[in-house]
Amino acid sequence: MKNIKGLKINLILMLIITLAISSSCSEDFIDVPAEGAPTMGNYYDSDEKVDNATNGLYGLVWFNLNSSAFYGITDVLSGNMYAGPYNEFGKFTDLSFTSSQTFIKDAWRSCFGAIANSNAYLNNLPQSVGPNVSDEALNNALGECRFIRAFAYFFLVRTYGNVPIIENNAEYSQNFVIPSNPVADVYKFIENDLLFAIENLRTKNRGSNYADNAHVSSGSAKAYLAKVYLYQKRYAEARALAEEVINSGEFKLLGGETLPNMSFADLFLQKNNNNEESIFAWQWTGAGTYFDGSFTNTLFAPENRLVETTYSGQIAPSQDLIENGFVAGDRRRKETFMLPGDYYPNLSYAETLELNAPILLGYTFEEEYEAQNSGAGFKKYVIGKENLPITGKFNPQFNGESSMNTYMMRYAELLLIHAEAILGGQSGTTSDPAALKSFNAVHNRAGLPSVTEISFEDIFKERRAELAGEGDYYFDLGRLPFSQAKTILESQNRGDQDTENYITITGTSLLLPYPEEDLIKNPKLTEVEPYTFN
Repeated sequence: MKNIKGLKINLILMLIITLAISSSCSEDFIDVPAEGAPTMGNYYDSDEKVDNATNGLYGLVWFNLNSSAFYGITDVLSGNMYAGPYNEFGKFTDLSFTSSQTFIKDAWRSCFGAIANSNAYLNNLPQSVGPNVSDEALNNALGECRFIRAFAYFFLVRTYGNVPIIENNAEYSQNFVIPSNPVADVYKFIENDLLFAIENLRTKNRGSNYADNAHVSSGSAKAYLAKVYLYQKRYAEARALAEEVINSGEFKLLGGETLPNMSFADLFLQKNNNNEESIFAWQWTGAGTYFDGSFTNTLFAPENRLVETTYSGQIAPSQDLIENGFVAGDRRRKETFMLPGDYYPNLSYAETLELNAPILLGYTFEEEYEAQNSGAGFKKYVIGKENLPITGKFNPQFNGESSMNTYMMRYAELLLIHAEAILGGQSGTTSDPAALKSFNAVHNRAGLPSVTEISFEDIFKERRAELAGEGDYYFDLGRLPFSQAKTILESQNRGDQDTENYITITGTSLLLPYPEEDLIKNPKLTEVEPYTFN
């Protein structure tokens, strides 16, 4: 199968990366100074130690993906974000990337690194706990590992298609020249992991003590499995699981009926990490080692006065997102990208770039500070200069890494999944009260009036407006018939505010190439064999 660029693919599977997980905990949730496999010999002698054993699965293993690649191969490639031809992101704007591109490799290796770490715990943790560790704590930790592994494979299968399923690191290290497994088997493997997670993860009642919400729950696994079912057009199953989660009351919409004093904007303040709407998020500290923080503030902020380094404005909103992403009156627009005159009361900035310049609260965007000649600047995930407690901690030593979480799934998306599952396909409309209630909850929070009928196109556009910059639009395009996705992508203006630019897609799918290095090491990667399930 040709990928989006129409290249012949020749790629690899890495030797799984060095495990990098620790069992320690801290107030900042992640404290991962050590590298190595899970400690053996009954080191985990309490439920508390077991509960914190999986901390690194929420941050460290995702660093290379989060630092750049995630946005390049999702929102830049999909046409939500833009970069000029002078940085790596620009190669995903104009489709000039190749299978040797760093982003292609980083995404692949980050996912397989997460799988390797999950496997290490799944295979070793049951033998590494002491007699005082409860079955409930052990099973919850194993459920977290199965959730993380499922998440990694879901990213892989939607990005690359057929990929190798690996459950045993030791066996794989002895023979890493192995074929890929078919998409259908990868989806079955994902489902098995999430069903295990549903049965073994703890249930939660998420409240205002956000520190308790960092790890995933049984409800998180149900929500994520609903998304997996939706991608396979298994609408009845997606609807049933979504309704279980909705009826549980575990998650809430910030700015919805149950939290009316919050808003969409509050989602992207560091102090609201792990809020009631967060179903699953990567966790960062912004302090410590190079791998502890998020670069989103640095990458997205349009100008250096907003960041703790001189590396801002690597990505901008695309002209297509600016022109077509939001309808008039949508409050999400301002919180997704900045236009001249937009004022942000919670953004901190330095009046000048001089050392020890005073930090000011309240920022007005001006066109002279645009990013990538876009006439605008991205806003989502931009939290400004360090100003506790709004921003959390930064680490200027490492390109201004911050402690802002990275959402991987929010309750708003589950509500839209619920509405789409009730619609049951990409044609027709529905006036089903349950579908309208879920759709309108998201739509109303954006300041838009309730509707009495919805189509797939309505939901598709709502997803783009709600989730822009969060890594979903490219995969949503991948759910469309290829000819329709191709038409959308080729109709986007991928230039800057002065020059229009349009792409031509010569491939036959939106799948990306395997990383070149990995295919060289594993020439069997392009072969496909059914997986033997245990």
